[in-house]
Amino acid sequence: MIRETEKIRFTLRDDNILQTDCFPNTIMTLEDGQESTRLSAEMINHEPKPLLCHLTNVVKMTQDCRKHFAGPEHAKTFTKCALIVTNPISKIIGNFFLGLNKPLKPTRLFTNEEQGLAWLKK
Repeated sequence: MIRETEKIRFTLRDDNILQTDCFPNTIMTLEDGQESTRLSAEMINHEPKPLLCHLTNVVKMTQDCRKHFAGPEHAKTFTKCALIVTNPISKIIGNFFLGLNKPLKPTRLFTNEEQGLAWLKK
C-alpha cells in the first residue's frame, strides 16, 4: 500500500514495516508532521509497526515538528524507528531530534537502509 502527500511517500512494505520517503528539498512543519502521523495511523490501522524513515531529502524541520514526532501522538504509530541520514543536513536534523527531543520509542540513526532494516527486524 502506498500513499503520498506533497512532501512524503508512505509505503506499507511486504515485511510489515512502514517506510517514509521525503521528496527532495522538503521543509517539515508542524502541520506536515501532524498529517504524517494521521496518514501513518490510517495505513497501519492504528497498530504500531516498525518505521523506516528516510530523512535524506529533508532540508529543514521546525522545532514544533520535531517535538510532535518525539511526542505521544506520533509514538502510537510505531514500535521503533530507524532514521536514515546520508548527508550532512539530514545528520544534523537527526542528531538534533535524538539529542534535544528524546523520542518516546527506540529511535536510532543509520547511514544506510540495510543497517536500519536489520535493526528494525531484531
